[in-house]
Amino acid sequence: MRKRITILCFVLLFLECGPRDGTINSFVNLNHALSLTDSLTVNGESLAFIYIYADAPSYEPVIAPGEGITCVDDVGRFLEVLETEIVQNNRNNLLPVAAGMTRFLLYMSRDDGLWYNFMNEDGSINTTYQTSTAEFQWWAIRGLRGLTAAYNIFGNKPEFADLIENVKNRIFSMEPHLSDALSHYPEKEETPFGMLPLWLVRNAPDMNAELLTVLIRLTESGDFNYRWEIEKIAEGLMHYQYKNPESDLHGMYFCWQSIWHNWGNTQAASLMAAYRLTHNPEYIESVRLWADNFVPFLLSNNFPWEITLLSDSLYSLKSFPQIAYGINSIFQGISALAYETKSKKYQKISDEIYAWFMGSNVSGISMYDPTTGRCFDGIDDDGRVNYNSGAESTIECLLAIQKSVSGVRE
Repeated sequence: MRKRITILCFVLLFLECGPRDGTINSFVNLNHALSLTDSLTVNGESLAFIYIYADAPSYEPVIAPGEGITCVDDVGRFLEVLETEIVQNNRNNLLPVAAGMTRFLLYMSRDDGLWYNFMNEDGSINTTYQTSTAEFQWWAIRGLRGLTAAYNIFGNKPEFADLIENVKNRIFSMEPHLSDALSHYPEKEETPFGMLPLWLVRNAPDMNAELLTVLIRLTESGDFNYRWEIEKIAEGLMHYQYKNPESDLHGMYFCWQSIWHNWGNTQAASLMAAYRLTHNPEYIESVRLWADNFVPFLLSNNFPWEITLLSDSLYSLKSFPQIAYGINSIFQGISALAYETKSKKYQKISDEIYAWFMGSNVSGISMYDPTTGRCFDGIDDDGRVNYNSGAESTIECLLAIQKSVSGVRE
């Protein structure tokens, strides 16, 4: 209980006093997200984290049975929110939270590059749950997203030199897993939808899109060089783009096997980031194909949850739920395309997608409350809003707002 009170006192101090170290140009309300943060002392270190769930109407944190109180998936992404607020918006009073979350990510990862995902209420690591075993996949890559953000936050701060050294070592520990996957380049396999690459991690384009973004951001820092890996993963993602001008799904990026889903579909955003780094015209042309054909299909069908391609002429579609993670994934890609091309057409589409958060959706209800900083967990069947506001929906909404203001992460 004492630790919870400590965090709440920090939040209240933030709300009442605010930072005292310069001009702030933030457009996001972190109140709800910070109300979900907490800390535990484990092995003599203070680890900060964000609770996974918060249910209406109290919006107090909820412990997930069988999973734990927090996860790498959410902490990694929240560190990206904090990065923007600290580095771009001068909110240095958030540094203690960012440092504690960085220590949490280091705690949840291993020297061999494998990561766990969930932490239990007593501070122990959940090593047995199916999405928390020591592996190099989704939660490892989300953790690397967070460590990349931490590197950008603390890299030029001498007082955090030891922390950054640990961050760098953990980042380097991913390289054997990356090399193992890319060793299969340029192998492909025959599928009903053409020859597909075998050199992506776990042959999962959705997961590799997030990995690609990590490698790009690390390379952009000037202290890492993953250009060869970036080129190969970007090539692999483009091979997973469905091309059939006679189909409604022309330009769609497969997320897993023959499926597109409204979560983790960040291929367009990652390819735009690759274009920003390399100026390879193939990347932006691939995203244009997606934006000109598949994105209008998504809009006309109110952001479906999942699409399965059955054959070149047949597909199945699931309409709900709709979640902030899915909408933000699409928004990040189209927003980056609009920024790079200065196209009014793409900016209009970007604005239309972003408007989902502000009430232009099937429910007619704003999913973001600027007075509290909450983002509701989604829209269920029949257009019913799920008024819970857990970490993922809140974080993805905050990332979308930050993107809408900046246009692209500098």
